[in-house]
Parts: sequence; structure tokens; C-alpha cells
Amino acid sequence: MIKTAMTLLAGLALAASAQAGEDYSAKAPAPVPAAAPCLWTWFAGGSVGYLDDMDTEMYTLHVGVEYKCPDSCCSHAIYLEAGYADQDLSGNYLDGQSVPLRIDYDVDINMVPITLNYKFECVLTGNLNWYIGAGAGIAIFNIDVNDGGNKSSADETEFLAQAFTGLVYNFSDAFEAFGGARYLYVTDNDLDNLDVYGDDFFYELGVRFNF
Repeated sequence: MIKTAMTLLAGLALAASAQAGEDYSAKAPAPVPAAAPCLWTWFAGGSVGYLDDMDTEMYTLHVGVEYKCPDSCCSHAIYLEAGYADQDLSGNYLDGQSVPLRIDYDVDINMVPITLNYKFECVLTGNLNWYIGAGAGIAIFNIDVNDGGNKSSADETEFLAQAFTGLVYNFSDAFEAFGGARYLYVTDNDLDNLDVYGDDFFYELGVRFNF
């Protein structure tokens, strides 16, 4: 009888030790899945808009990276942008010589701004986000002047800084549209009587593709 009892106890001990070695237990809590990591993702896009003081259109293209975390409703982005604007100023003036003459003039100004920018974006509601940001870089100017047949040209490179804000609508994870306004500041130079220098406001609409 004692031998039989010892045999049963030994069998139960072996069975218990075998179950203790298994990973799963009905009484143990379910494993918690690891949180998804924060990621840097690439994006590219462009916009078209209106420069207030220059009274002309400007076109922009940009490419950059955005930092997103799954548990956050906001993101950070750094991107490089280049633009193009063309302004034409023409008219005439009265030459104050002994025989007054009305002189025609034409000034053609090409501006290429190149900036490095930071953007902070957060969810506003549903698919609609808001953003703010700032950037700095250079503005490259090519200026051609025809003053009564006397032609001249100049190339200038000036410092440019900007601040911007607007709204983003996310059609999908890969495609979004945005609209906003920018304040631009360009340093003066010897041709500071032209409207391309100093303060300006840019109103834009654009699209962006996320990769």
C-alpha cells in the first residue's frame, strides 16, 4: 500500500514539473504586444500661390522627412524647399532734359528662394490637421533692366527668412492637400526700391505625397 502511494505521488510530481516548464498558463495574464516604434518617413510636394507685394505668382517644390509616433497626434518635419517667382515692372517716365522725352522702361525680376524649414503639425479634427513652422535660407535674384534701350542686368543673393501656418486635409496616409499663408523677409541691397525686398506675404495651395 505504501509502495503504491509513493508511486502515485512520484507520478503526480513528474506531471506537475512537466506543466511548470510550459510557457502558457491559464492563470497568467496575456502577453502585452510591444508598442509600434516612432518612425521617420519621406514626403515630397509642391504649391502654387500669390505674392502680395510682388503682385505675382510663386511656385514651390519641397522634399523632406517627418517624425511620427503612433501614440501621438502631432508630428515634426524638416524639409528643403525651392521656389520660383517672376515679376515684370514696366512703364515710362519723363526725362528732364532741355527737350523733355518720355522714356519707356522694363524691369524683369526672377526670384529663386531656397530654404531649410521646420514644421510642427497636429490633428485638429478627423482628417483635418493644423500646422505652423519657420525656415531660413537664400533668395537668388536675376534682374534685367531695359531703360529706354539701355540694357543692364544684375544677379543678387540675399538672406530670406519665413514663418508659415495653415491647414492640412488628409485624403489618405499617402496623399494630402494643404493651404496656408507665409510671412517672408528678404534683406535689402542696392536695388531696394524694387518690391521684391523687405516684407511680403505669400498665400498658397499645395499637395504632398507621403512615402
